[in-house]
Amino acid sequence: MNDGCALSFDEHVQRLRAGDVEAIRQFVSKYEPYIRRTIRFRIQRSALQPVADSVDVCQSVMGSVLLRLVAGEFELQSEQDLRNLLMAIANKKFLMLARYEAAEKRARSRTKYLRDLPEPANYRPDDPAQPLLCEELLVEVAKRLSKQEADLLRRRQQGLSWNQIGSELQEEPMVLRQRLSRALRGVAVQLGIG
Repeated sequence: MNDGCALSFDEHVQRLRAGDVEAIRQFVSKYEPYIRRTIRFRIQRSALQPVADSVDVCQSVMGSVLLRLVAGEFELQSEQDLRNLLMAIANKKFLMLARYEAAEKRARSRTKYLRDLPEPANYRPDDPAQPLLCEELLVEVAKRLSKQEADLLRRRQQGLSWNQIGSELQEEPMVLRQRLSRALRGVAVQLGIG
């Protein structure tokens, strides 16, 4: 990504799938403000304002998307597809948070507003360590997968299609895709990003 020329959307997605730190950095810097702006607007207009922040939802969205993108769960054709996917996942996470808060029947009169609390001293929205955290997340995910699931993830990161992997392993591509997808959802739940 340091070659000075602009990459096509497909090339950028391939580098993300391979875990390229610079590609992750560019992905985060480009899409994090987009997600945070949308989520912040929704939180401000909801009863969640005292307990939720766009940063938390955004981190969960980014982690989930990167994890599932690396696994090849998404077949994206354009940047608009990616933006639609990000918004769909952000919306889903917002609605899950809203349902959780409503189910807990929280006493809002005893809740402090996040906006009244000081910003954490170590928070920087343009933090250069963010891509490293994403890379660490991918390493942690690989540790929690079975040997077969980790092999599927590795093959996808190498850029192999599901049809190629299915031919090599002599299994149905859709079965392999679903196997890895279920495993990643389980790991995402364990890590608190699912």
